[in-house]
This record gives sequence, structure tokens and C-alpha cells, in this order.
Amino acid sequence: MKRFFCFLMCISGFLFSDMPEPYRSINDLPFDEHGWFGNAQQLEGIIAAKSPKTVIEIGSWLGASTRFIASHLPKEGILYAIDTWRGSPTEPWHMQDPRLPYLYQLFLSNVKHANLTDKIIPIRMNSLEAATALNIKADLIYLDASHEKEDVINDIMYWSPHLNPNGTLCGDDYWTFGTVRDAVNHCASILNKKVSVIGNFWFFE
Repeated sequence: MKRFFCFLMCISGFLFSDMPEPYRSINDLPFDEHGWFGNAQQLEGIIAAKSPKTVIEIGSWLGASTRFIASHLPKEGILYAIDTWRGSPTEPWHMQDPRLPYLYQLFLSNVKHANLTDKIIPIRMNSLEAATALNIKADLIYLDASHEKEDVINDIMYWSPHLNPNGTLCGDDYWTFGTVRDAVNHCASILNKKVSVIGNFWFFE
């Protein structure tokens, strides 16, 4: 029995020795597929057309969109997931979610269950902190964080310089009148971009 236990420990060490942190040191939780993600078809189309190698996602929650995007990237593709995993004070249902105390651990566990730890790099910062701190250029930037107008404007304007030439800046929740929609249109006029919309999904051209 002791030999068998040692064998299992050796196998476990072998399987996880190449797993990057913070995944390697996190105790796994059961998979939780919860999320608000309805842009699979739109994002799949952009990825198929442009084959992005570096993606930045602002707002990941439990990683439904994160895992979808990462699973469609080329072999060398990387996705930086930007989130505090502490919920958003402007979204009451976030702050009331019973999973909030272990949300980050649950996100990491979901990524491990999906075998995507080599593709998803979590950055535990708020959007503006990350945009200021990180020296990253991306081919695709997907915004799905705060819905407040000022926050959306800041997200777009702070992250636009991180976009590679011919890259795509896009996001969710264009349906929210007076907030996301107005912010997107406002930034498009500043950046001299055309806004295209498919359902609730928007992107700059």
C-alpha cells in the first residue's frame, strides 16, 4: 500500500510539474460552468478570420468566455484574463453571489478542468491597473467588465494602445442604452472608428 501511494505521488508530481503557477498550487474545486456568455459565434468568426495569437480579455468571472476563446486559439496562442475576481460594486448580483469568497480559485479550477493552463494567464488587477502596468500588445481585446459609461470609456481608451495594427477591439452588452452603447459610440468618434454590431456584440472597424 505504501509503495502504491508513493507511485501515485510520483505520477501526480509528473503530471503537474510543468503546470504554471498559480494553477499548480491551487486545490481544485468542482467545475462550475456559470457565466454570461452569448458571443461565441461572433468571437469564433473573428478568430477564424484573423487567427489572433495574443488576446486580452477584460472581465472573466468564472471563465466561460475565457475558455471558449482560448480553446479556439492557435497552438502558440495566449490569453491574458484581467479581473479582480472580487465582483463589481456596480453589479449587485456580483456582490451577493455566495461564491465570491472563492471566485478566483473557482476560475483557476475551471481552467484546469478544461486543460487550458498553458493558454490562459490570469492577471488579478482591475482594468485600469492592468492597462497601465502591463507591457502587452494583443491581436484581439475583448471587453466585458463594468457597464458604467465612464468605466467603459476608460476601458476602451486605456486598452486601445495595447492593440496591434489590424487587431480587433470588441465587447459585449451594446444593448445597454445610456451606458455601454453611448460609451462605445463616443470612443469610436474619438478614435475615428466605425462601430459594427451583431446582437449585443460590438467591434471597431
